[in-house]
Amino acid sequence: MCYGTKSMPDGIFIAGGNIEQFISSSIIKKGGCIMRWGTVVLSDGTRTAAFLRDGEAVSVAAINSQCGKRYPLDLESVIAEGLDREVAAAGKNVRGELAGQVTVAAPLSHPERIVGIGLNYQAHARDLGEHVPQEPATFLKPLNTLIGPGNPIEIPVMSERTTAEAEIALVFGRGCRDVPSASWRQVIFGVVPVLDMTTEDILRKNPRFLTRAKGYDSFFSFGPWIVTLDELPDLSSIVVETLVNGEVQARSPVSGMTYGPGDLVAFITAGVTVGATAVLSTGTPGAVVIHPGDVAEARVSSVGTLSNPVAERR
Repeated sequence: MCYGTKSMPDGIFIAGGNIEQFISSSIIKKGGCIMRWGTVVLSDGTRTAAFLRDGEAVSVAAINSQCGKRYPLDLESVIAEGLDREVAAAGKNVRGELAGQVTVAAPLSHPERIVGIGLNYQAHARDLGEHVPQEPATFLKPLNTLIGPGNPIEIPVMSERTTAEAEIALVFGRGCRDVPSASWRQVIFGVVPVLDMTTEDILRKNPRFLTRAKGYDSFFSFGPWIVTLDELPDLSSIVVETLVNGEVQARSPVSGMTYGPGDLVAFITAGVTVGATAVLSTGTPGAVVIHPGDVAEARVSSVGTLSNPVAERR
């Protein structure tokens, strides 16, 4: 038996000047809604959004097939159209596949944008001999950089010093602008582990080479699952760790950030409309040099572990 409910667009956020209106947020109060979303590739090659339930991946494709529904298969549309609660309700009794028997891809293949933050952990800035920025140091990652769990990080032949940085990223659940820092949860769908790569030697040639140093193919991995905020009432105690070959190389709690999630959301939406599915990667506790043959990991407590092998680009 299949279930379906028509969800209203509750949790509406309107920001303009000093005007705010909140209506019982569906992002915070999901009433038992499934809380881990991602994208999987099924055995027949179908790429589909899915949620985790008791160790099974329940795909939107299976819900459509078993329940006669026509939900969009891409997670971008599920998030942007606010369908997560409705889809989860419809899939309540749908048969899933064991999570270990499906291929887990990057949760989003075309996020609205990818925003990075540099030198946001105080300890990392000190390690690099850098001053903590007076405002968040932002940069954009192009979509060609995006890969998912298990995909190889390819080191460009022109780089002799490439680093990997574990981070926790925020995924926007709705379009917004001028969000007050205290209201950041109202616009965020969930959080996800990230590995952000940099050709550090190229960046050191000239700080204006930041886009080039961070923009190579395979230089932004994220996944495996986006964890919605209702499962995480307090991010400050979450620990972010960068690992290479199973060894922890850098770690810090989110409380070690100079600019917390609310500060960052307020900063990047100030005068700027940011769309649903935008990814905001919040900075790293430490960058680690990687080489072909290594395995880089981002381990984020209560959220998950992302792992990618390192290869040389051919």
